[in-house]
Amino acid sequence: MRGAHGELLLLSDSLERSLYGSEEFADAVKTFLLGSERARLCVFVNQPQLAVQNVPRLVELSRRISSRFEFRQPSEEQSSNGQRSEWLLADRRVLLERREPESLQAQFWAQEPQRGKLRAEAFEAIWNEAQPAQYLRSLDL
Repeated sequence: MRGAHGELLLLSDSLERSLYGSEEFADAVKTFLLGSERARLCVFVNQPQLAVQNVPRLVELSRRISSRFEFRQPSEEQSSNGQRSEWLLADRRVLLERREPESLQAQFWAQEPQRGKLRAEAFEAIWNEAQPAQYLRSLDL
């Protein structure tokens, strides 16, 4: 994430605490978002109720920098799709992917613009059908 400058796209089941819940991760996201006027983070999460428990630092950060940080969740139509893979895409060319949320293995591609383009297009299709994750915006932690 340190090399990203413009966009982070994160697709996750529940934003697993061990991956995304640390203070270090939240600080890296904050540095990224404040490092450029065009920086933005889009997070699609399948289980927002679990996510709010797993990543309270990120939820708080999203409230403070809401113009650049957005959470969305599956729409009614998407809920039955069962999206299982998880990934983080930086600037449409650096990709970290797990095929299953429970998997301990992930793949990393450092400079893969073609793969990144395909993942970004898939993300945008999911994102455009998704709805804002109000649960992550409205709770007082």
